[in-house]
Amino acid sequence: MKTPEEYYARTRDMFLTAHPDFQAALDELTEEDARAAEMTLPALKNLHAERIYAAFLRQKKLDGMLFSIQLAEPDKAVAAEAIETYLKSHAEALGMTWEEFCHKNEL
Repeated sequence: MKTPEEYYARTRDMFLTAHPDFQAALDELTEEDARAAEMTLPALKNLHAERIYAAFLRQKKLDGMLFSIQLAEPDKAVAAEAIETYLKSHAEALGMTWEEFCHKNEL
């Protein structure tokens, strides 16, 4: 099973593939742009790719990790396990028990 971050990165790549206009804009970034931002070109492209994808997720009001796992994991059982693992870590980060989290979020 992949980590939520791996699913997220995969789905971001899928999003950019499905939207070639965004990928074209990223491809137009230059070494000069990167130097001006005091970054490497790959880091600058990654930053902008992340911003584009995050804006899409905000516009659609999606939880990026849940959406990514659902979209990028073809095996439904593995997806369910990955989602549960992600949600349990989210509950832990909030200082809640799994049961409290499920009750609060009506899961």
